[in-house]
Amino acid sequence: MSRATSDLPFGSEFSPSQIDLPVMLDLVKKHEGDARALEAAILARYFSAHAKGRKDAQGTYNRGKLATNCKLGLIAYKIIDRSAKFTPFGIDLYEFRQDEKKLYPALARHILLNLNGMGLVQCIQDMTVAGEEVSLTTLRDGLAARGIRYPSGGKHPSMMRLWLAKSGIFVGSRWQIDEIRLQDVLGTGTSEFEALAHFTSEQRAFGRGNVWRAVSRKESA
Repeated sequence: MSRATSDLPFGSEFSPSQIDLPVMLDLVKKHEGDARALEAAILARYFSAHAKGRKDAQGTYNRGKLATNCKLGLIAYKIIDRSAKFTPFGIDLYEFRQDEKKLYPALARHILLNLNGMGLVQCIQDMTVAGEEVSLTTLRDGLAARGIRYPSGGKHPSMMRLWLAKSGIFVGSRWQIDEIRLQDVLGTGTSEFEALAHFTSEQRAFGRGNVWRAVSRKESA
């Protein structure tokens, strides 16, 4: 399965353990619309020290690949488009870059509502209630049973977990969910999303849209 057909966003090198999101948003703004310049800026800021000690040609290639993967992560998370311009969501995220109390919850809501994040969370919740071990291996089967697939060997769930942890949804051990914080970030309970589990993909998309509009109304009230 390719990145294009994955049901979870590709996030290699785009994770809070490797980049600082406010700085990354500023880099995008500075080089918006110029994908090559953005990759060069990402390489210089985050990956210039990688592959040191190797032959220059190979080291340069490796570093460039890391920067490219990071840019692809920004695209997969729908923060920028393929021309390196901010998406409408990316514009909103940029406006929050100096306020982490708004920035990371906004990203978390986007992941949960638009990138199959709730499918990941509900899978983990179900496995935990059933007393099953939660790991990348067991998650693959659990997510597949819900129609959510990603490439073999991919760390897509781990990258999502790291970003959701920035808003406090994942805490403590690797896959431990703070249920109260989850509802706080969503602005609604999780039961609305559980009701979508047996719908078709089109019905789920429509239902998620209704829930998202309800969340947005609460925020603007």
